Amino acid sequence: MVIQEYVDIKDYSTLHVGGQFRYFSVVSSIEDLLLLYAIAQADGRFKDMLIFVLGGGSNIVFSDGLLNVFALKIEIKGFEIINYTDEYIDIKLGGGEIWDEVVSRTVDMNLSGLESLSAIPGTVGATPVQNVGAYGSEVKDTILEVEVFDIKNGTISIISNIDCHFDYRDSIFKHEAKGKYIVTAVTYRLNKLSENSNTLKYPGVLKYFEEREITNPTLNQIREAVINIRSCKLPDLKEYPNVGSFFKNPIIIKESFLAISRTYGGMPHFDVGKDKTTRQDLVKIPAGWLIENADLKGKSFGKVSVYNKNAVILVNNGEAIKDDFINARNKIIKIVEDKFGIILEQEPEII
Repeated sequence: MVIQEYVDIKDYSTLHVGGQFRYFSVVSSIEDLLLLYAIAQADGRFKDMLIFVLGGGSNIVFSDGLLNVFALKIEIKGFEIINYTDEYIDIKLGGGEIWDEVVSRTVDMNLSGLESLSAIPGTVGATPVQNVGAYGSEVKDTILEVEVFDIKNGTISIISNIDCHFDYRDSIFKHEAKGKYIVTAVTYRLNKLSENSNTLKYPGVLKYFEEREITNPTLNQIREAVINIRSCKLPDLKEYPNVGSFFKNPIIIKESFLAISRTYGGMPHFDVGKDKTTRQDLVKIPAGWLIENADLKGKSFGKVSVYNKNAVILVNNGEAIKDDFINARNKIIKIVEDKFGIILEQEPEII
């Protein structure tokens, strides 16, 4: 394990944005974390310094200049079956495992639960933080528990699914536990019965199989469908640096949706249950549809553009900095709000 200084951030950002980390180290094991904890306790340079946890760098907009943080790139590996029944298998995965490699492996094992989350960049450790979701599924539906390293006291503990306080693209790790823990492992419960796949309920996936006259797809076919659909909608990171979806799909009261849809017919929506407090019915509106129908698809904001094949994605046209993305974000939010009365929220974290 080596502690580096003044490390260029762009090399660790899918958006190719950012200045330098003051300190940087690759963490390959819990032993590495314990050693770093001991060093931090003994070396005054690291006293009270913010620890920044880096996975795949795929959901972050970094600032320029020097970030006075100790960045830890988590590369802790592990793929362990810890429980096995006739109906499901529990698998404990290291926080540094590459997410799509894990999805591929579990699909090959004919285990259902992660197939709709194919081709999502990043690492296992990021999935509970963001409550990663796509095509009708969220990781909260498969996560049993999250193993974490407490940055303050140097101990390992377990956080249960319920204590993660999962919500749409949200968890405890983005709020009261933010900056407190490093995710070292996640345990998932995956089903052996592929016919239970939530992905088959998603309209775009259903259409994919209908066009190919496939009535009973295998898990590998479902994964292939998701990858093909995503590849048509998502830009190549090497050609168009991006962080994936830049905006969350807004969730609004169904009554408000019905009022808006009377003016803007054809607005897609998905029922998502009731508000926990008011018990009013809620619907989710695709942010990409709102941005596209505000005539912003493909629009350039200088060094940042709305991707011309998927309006929910912002791409770096070249040499963009954090402020360029903030400027584009603010203009898009205002235009969409002025037209539809719906306020978009950004998805990536801004550091």
